[in-house]
Amino acid sequence: MIRTPAMRGVRGAVIALVAVGVVGVRAETVNRIVATIDGEPITSFEVDRYRAQLGEQQVSEEQLLQAILTDRLLEKEAASKGIEARSDDVDAYIDQVKQRGGLDDAAFAAALERQGLTLETYRERVKKELVKTQLISREIRGRVSVSNEDVERYYDEHREQYRTGGGVTVRDIFLAIPPGADDAEVERIRARAVELRGKAGSRRAFARLADEYSELPGAKEGGLLGSFKQGEMADALDRAAFALKPGEVSEPVQTPEGFHILRVDEVVGEEYRPVKDVEEEIREKLYGEALERRYQDWITRDLRERHHVEVLN
Repeated sequence: MIRTPAMRGVRGAVIALVAVGVVGVRAETVNRIVATIDGEPITSFEVDRYRAQLGEQQVSEEQLLQAILTDRLLEKEAASKGIEARSDDVDAYIDQVKQRGGLDDAAFAAALERQGLTLETYRERVKKELVKTQLISREIRGRVSVSNEDVERYYDEHREQYRTGGGVTVRDIFLAIPPGADDAEVERIRARAVELRGKAGSRRAFARLADEYSELPGAKEGGLLGSFKQGEMADALDRAAFALKPGEVSEPVQTPEGFHILRVDEVVGEEYRPVKDVEEEIREKLYGEALERRYQDWITRDLRERHHVEVLN
């Protein structure tokens, strides 16, 4: 599918659903008004056309209507601010689409035809999306920033994500799932694991419970498994163990064999990626999240307050 700029949107939040004409809409469909924006109607026929363009994607009626309302609000806001896309901007975008797809003019025209589009229709579609992209950039991107303090705070709070070396000394309480156990039996064992986890706060308590209940060979040693480097345990156990700080106990981790409750006694030779090496990665993550929050606030509060939106039953 050939995509337009606002289809990517702000972290995918802008759903551009441009009505381009759909063959086969049932003739007997009643074309009733389902919503209005500043008194201008949105009809059920338009909703049907928008839905047809989603192909296999499943969305609820409410999600679909909200996407259409958002799309229309963006168009109205752009028009009110006099934002326009130049013809050479449209040309440049189409050239990028061709280059990314390795398409010459004939192949590009064929791709449009398969989507039921002419070049003129597609250019108009791109133009609308470029306008909305400009609007979003003006209203959202310029008002979002991430400070060095934000980056350092995130790094301090999520330092374990950037552990690169060392290992962990792990204890394990293991409750086996018998072969052929039904769902009810699995849930009973899960509930038992949750109960034991709640009692395993201290090292002594964990060791006592492991000795009494764990079904692993190390049970009599207080559930001690040994020391492991990252990647040496099964994936689910590895993720759980290396997310723990010394003295912490995991939630029950289910594997095909049963449920594991892990405790990290100590972290051995721990090493971390320095903040300067992950600064841009963190900044990009925080910027994207802030951008999404600002976009949602702008759409649901600022933009809708400037227009009268009514959804009809």
